[in-house]
Amino acid sequence: MANMGRVLGVIRLSRERKESTSVARQRGYITTWAEQNGHTIVGWAEDEGVSGSVPPGERPQLGEWLPTSLGGRADVPAFDILCAWRLDRISRRVLHLAALMDWCKSNGRAIVSTSEGFDINSTMGAVFVNILSALAEGELEAIRERARSSFAHLMKQGRWRGGFVPYGYQAVKADAGQGWRLEVDPETSKTAREIVRRIINGDSANSVVRWLNEEAVPSPLDAQRKRAGKATTGTEWRVANLLKMLRSHTLLGYAEMTETRTKADGTKETFTRLVRGEDGLPLRRADPIVSSADWERLQEALRKNANPNAGNRVGGSPLLRVAYCECGEPLYRNRGRAGMYYRCGLRARAGRNCPKGMTSIPAHVLEHVAEQFFMAIAGDLEVMRRVFVPGSDHAADLAEVEESLAELREHQAAGIFRGERGKAEFRQMYRSLEDRREVLEALPSEPDRWELEPTGQTYRERWESLSTVAERNREMREAGLKVIAYGLPTDEELAAMEDPDSYSRVRVIIPEDLMARLEAHAATAA
Repeated sequence: MANMGRVLGVIRLSRERKESTSVARQRGYITTWAEQNGHTIVGWAEDEGVSGSVPPGERPQLGEWLPTSLGGRADVPAFDILCAWRLDRISRRVLHLAALMDWCKSNGRAIVSTSEGFDINSTMGAVFVNILSALAEGELEAIRERARSSFAHLMKQGRWRGGFVPYGYQAVKADAGQGWRLEVDPETSKTAREIVRRIINGDSANSVVRWLNEEAVPSPLDAQRKRAGKATTGTEWRVANLLKMLRSHTLLGYAEMTETRTKADGTKETFTRLVRGEDGLPLRRADPIVSSADWERLQEALRKNANPNAGNRVGGSPLLRVAYCECGEPLYRNRGRAGMYYRCGLRARAGRNCPKGMTSIPAHVLEHVAEQFFMAIAGDLEVMRRVFVPGSDHAADLAEVEESLAELREHQAAGIFRGERGKAEFRQMYRSLEDRREVLEALPSEPDRWELEPTGQTYRERWESLSTVAERNREMREAGLKVIAYGLPTDEELAAMEDPDSYSRVRVIIPEDLMARLEAHAATAA
């Protein structure tokens, strides 16, 4: 390295702490070394808030300078010397450093550590690098273990460890010396409950996201920035982020943590698990935003919506999950040459024609018949809403205990409970869960049930107050209405009919509970 070389200064800081070596100090060390050795600094790769476990080529700044063979984004690396204050500023992973060293040796580049001072191109230097990087990787694992332990400890105390606040909550200062805790945020929790209600009632995630963005509801990121008094960024809601939020147990006030584990084939995977208390049950760190029953219904609705064969779920069909073909398949609303039509879903689902000969029926005809029949039959009836009344059969609690036991067994098999301390923690939680299961199994039971609650509004009044297709579609679904469409009869079938003019392609089915109410209403009116 006697000749003048182009130096790339590499700086990394995962988090600013008192014991950390700041960006400015790292810059100073590198600048001094370059000047003393007659080199020119051609650029800086400063990655703040980046973990030492991130591969060098994937880092925001350093990746811009490294070749694609190392996962970077540079066609031709424009440096001769890669200089850092310490090797762990480049990476804390042995394999990452080894790959970078091999590339440097093969391409006439050098790696310099200003504080550790040895030549990696020598045999002894390579040995030192491997030793130091192995120590750095061990330190990284120790840091992660301390973070996991601290996280679990704070959670078990009901405290908030910091970071991104789950949507629907806000971080508030706890009592003196007790850090922070989570509370339900009145504004965002109201939005979260409305989102859950819409999904349970059949809206798709796409239509909910469209509604949120059209109404200019602040995204989770902007809601947090707004609460902190910062300027919002105008970030929009996205379907993937919404689904992640809805599938999370944080809606129930439970704590979750993300970890990395090694699979049987040696590869690593990231997974999210519930944080559990000493009794083995999920740890609740805040009040729930939705009830357990609503959360379960939400998950069932999400599973149905995730079905690739579930058809058009964008919310644009007035008869979505109301209209069906006589063969049993749902009818899909599609655009034809002369307007909108309903067609048997068998072709979309399986690429086959309807076995009953159903081709298509004009959308305006089917929708008009459904609406007119619905109003003629049920227009004067009072709208009744189903209200969930939780029982005391403890089935949900028992299911939670069984799920917790199964998850603990899975985590033990995956090696999450390491060492004597981990094994003791596993035994304690497992024993507590088994004791709780015995207690629950001995309790008397009464199942959950649904009750009808009057709204003081007739179906006709309710229908006239609805302004969107989605709202009217939901009203028919909640009433249990079912519309069956039939194919056109053949000439032979028409000839065999006693009264061909009476043939109808549409039949509306009224559910039994609504029919009973109709009969009671008719008897009262008579």
